Amino acid sequence: MTYSANRLADLVDGEVSWLSVRTADALPGPDWISCAGLLAEQQAGGDPTHGWRQALHEDYGREYAIEPPEQVAAMFVLMWYVSVPSIVAGVSAALTGVSPDVSPASLAFRRHPMAHYPAEVALLSDQVVTAVEAAAQVSSHTRAFTDSYRPGVKMSSLQRLGAVQDELRAAIRMPAEAEFAEAASAAFGVPLDQQVRTSCCFVYALPNVNPCAGCPRVSTLV
Repeated sequence: MTYSANRLADLVDGEVSWLSVRTADALPGPDWISCAGLLAEQQAGGDPTHGWRQALHEDYGREYAIEPPEQVAAMFVLMWYVSVPSIVAGVSAALTGVSPDVSPASLAFRRHPMAHYPAEVALLSDQVVTAVEAAAQVSSHTRAFTDSYRPGVKMSSLQRLGAVQDELRAAIRMPAEAEFAEAASAAFGVPLDQQVRTSCCFVYALPNVNPCAGCPRVSTLV
């Protein structure tokens, strides 16, 4: 079967309850974030995610009545950014064996106005690529972000790159019926039988919050 970018957008949109995915010829509006633009600013030494992290940090402060550790918001923003290409490519490849173009120039997103995670994604290219090509695009795209991300707190390479692996694994597992899941797993290099996450979101650092299921911190302490 031949898939268009529009059809793939519809499929991902139907599989991911918290994410709206559509095609567009250009940025849909002024509150949308161009992945290419964000990366260009960050690689030039800027900090385009500062406001994003600050909004989340302040929300945690109000919710828990503390000064939250900065690494919590920093890690969530990293995970959320890399989830944009990872979810689109991982879900698409698991369902169909192909993916929309997920290079930076081909993606834009809009954050949820209250919860701050990417809630809408626009595919800005009509190109459809193989799972192997998508894996290369995800790797290049996410490395461009993780290598230049400077959130003001220490963050290991295992945390940065592990977040990408975790988002891809979750995306490939997401569809209830995924004919191409094993092939996608091989293409993206993420074993589906891994139960413990590679990265940690640090949410346990907030008061009275339990670690997530599959948290590597808990697993290493058992």
